[in-house]
Amino acid sequence: MKYVEKGMMQPLNIEGKHLIIDAFDCNPDLFNSKDYLELLMLQAANDNGMQVLSSYFHPFHPQGVTGVLVLSTSHMSIHTWPEENYASLDYYTCGDADPEFQTRSLLRGLGAKRALVYTVSRGVNGTQLIFPKEIFVYDTSKGGDSK
Repeated sequence: MKYVEKGMMQPLNIEGKHLIIDAFDCNPDLFNSKDYLELLMLQAANDNGMQVLSSYFHPFHPQGVTGVLVLSTSHMSIHTWPEENYASLDYYTCGDADPEFQTRSLLRGLGAKRALVYTVSRGVNGTQLIFPKEIFVYDTSKGGDSK
């Protein structure tokens, strides 16, 4: 994984993209493993060329995990509710990287069957209308993504 030492960051454009993801009908067996969730998030950040500054994942008892990656370009976070088969993710980055690039792989890694993804442009001056994009994740009975 890529990590950045203090003092080595380049100035960035303040404009960015913020994804707010509601993942439904997930595999609850994955939601209590802080190690698995941390690796999933680190892989998504690494695959998208993000530089990870810090990582912290906390397991709750009896169940659930909250985790955050601090990126040189902002952050990623996850909160799981195994009893509801639900996870919420927050993926924000400024600069050139596009967090949408990793959305489907994150959802597949959670075993999600569907998700609502809200995309917010950050650092832009003006109001926005924000509507969710519904994603149906890979279903082997249909031979691929259904949307």
